[in-house]
Amino acid sequence: MKKALLPLIFLCLGFTGVFSQDNAGGIPRSFFYDNLSADIDYVWVQGPDLMQLAAEDNERAAKSEPYRIGVVIPVDFSLNNAGTWTDLPGEDASIWRLTIKAADARAIGLEYQSFYLPEGAMLFLYNAGKTQTIGAYTSNNNSEDKFFTHEKIYGDELTLELYVPNAKKQDVAFHITDLEFFYRPGENQGSKGSEACEVNVNCPEGANWQDEKKGVCLIDIKVGSGLFNCTGSLVNNTSQNCTPYVLLADHCIYNSAYPSVADCNAWKFYFHYEASTCQGTTPSGIFVKNGCTLKAHDTYGSNHSGSDFCLVQINTPILNTLNPYYNGWDHSGSGSPNGVSIHHPAGDIMKISTYTSALASVTYGAPSSHWQVIWAQTVTNHGVTEQGSSGSPLFNSSGKIVGTLTGGGSFCSTPTQPDYYGKFYNHWDKNGTTSAKRLKDWLDPLNTGAATIAGKAGSTCPADVGVTKIDNAEKKISIYPSPAQNRIVLSTSSVENKLHDVIIYNVMGLAVKNFPELNISSSETIIDISDIPDGVYYLTAKSGKTSLKGEFVKIK
Repeated sequence: MKKALLPLIFLCLGFTGVFSQDNAGGIPRSFFYDNLSADIDYVWVQGPDLMQLAAEDNERAAKSEPYRIGVVIPVDFSLNNAGTWTDLPGEDASIWRLTIKAADARAIGLEYQSFYLPEGAMLFLYNAGKTQTIGAYTSNNNSEDKFFTHEKIYGDELTLELYVPNAKKQDVAFHITDLEFFYRPGENQGSKGSEACEVNVNCPEGANWQDEKKGVCLIDIKVGSGLFNCTGSLVNNTSQNCTPYVLLADHCIYNSAYPSVADCNAWKFYFHYEASTCQGTTPSGIFVKNGCTLKAHDTYGSNHSGSDFCLVQINTPILNTLNPYYNGWDHSGSGSPNGVSIHHPAGDIMKISTYTSALASVTYGAPSSHWQVIWAQTVTNHGVTEQGSSGSPLFNSSGKIVGTLTGGGSFCSTPTQPDYYGKFYNHWDKNGTTSAKRLKDWLDPLNTGAATIAGKAGSTCPADVGVTKIDNAEKKISIYPSPAQNRIVLSTSSVENKLHDVIIYNVMGLAVKNFPELNISSSETIIDISDIPDGVYYLTAKSGKTSLKGEFVKIK
């Protein structure tokens, strides 16, 4: 189908305004040394036969199969069989570096098994020109299953750099088992990608949709040896507990078979991937979440018998500080006279398409399973959808999701041809009677019977979902210096009671240090942070029943 899947187009993650929840930030240690040895182990990975892939992709298109953007190549790299160790002058620490080249790749990703980083260790990755850097990944990225992955590095070459205190070298472990080879032309870093008639979400058409857009994400999807791309959205549930459920389309996840547990662990979710202006092409402020668990889906991708939905849960909570939005929904089955779709056509920055004529119920697979949508000319242009828009949410006039994109005929050259969105009404409970085949059990866990629910801002999520950023209220904690090395100073104003229950959280929302016995009566006090890794941290404390918050950056 036309709206299947298309490559992600993603800008540098290095020294721009991009922030990822799953890494601590910082700069690779080698960048600080002018005369450090450049003798680094360099390995070549044989890429796929691009002509064969092109032929296969033509056949896939004829069969309306998902649009492939890359393939997975098995590799075998570890600290024991690859890489170069280098002692750092004046430090009781070393770095391990490995450069990997995969000729003709547009971008490269890696998947790790047996991944374990001890406290103090930091893993970075960067491209050949050092214009894109991701990391630091730290002990905060360790998981029970010891699997790890990260955002892609653009170009056909990347370098891994592991910093580790010498006393902890024997504790480090990881095994790179798969290389993600992205080959589609749209994988050019900084390329615009979508058709000219598309409308940026921050054009005037998006003025009334600034909350809803915060829930929309671009997804890198792994199924078997194939890599694909779709659009999805965070969705609220009746518990109002900010569980990171993401709704997309079933056909996005089908590639001769459905994804395994290991496949889902490798998915990547890109939020806030948008330009800040109407005419802009450069995104900033992106955050990325890795890994998910498949919760429910129908069988539209294999036999077109359902309404084409899929629900996954991102494996780790989304911090409130990252400003997510859990979109509301309406499963009443009512059409809407007008509304929008927010999506990532051709893997591009976030776009918005507008409809001003009423949704029509049609058969597009199962009987009466879809909404037919005709896009309207708007003040900026005539937004449509493209490959990569699949799975994107269709909003009604009240800002609630009523459908997810399956396919259709709209192009910039044929903007009034209809598109088809699987009905949320059908997704709810019309595709099966078990929780694996419907949304009802996941999005209404309290069994309220609610037909509709409003969206929920991340700032209103429960405290245990993440640490909420401080505002400009009179009572707050100021922390300095920031960046800090070994100590921070807490400065408070107008504290009515002693500060107590001081806790430091990492960017994953996990407590790394606490001072339950600390009672601060003075306006300033010193806190030792010498034993925590580099990165961004949040600090909370209480003054009586009042919660106070602050944040700081730790560096060596």
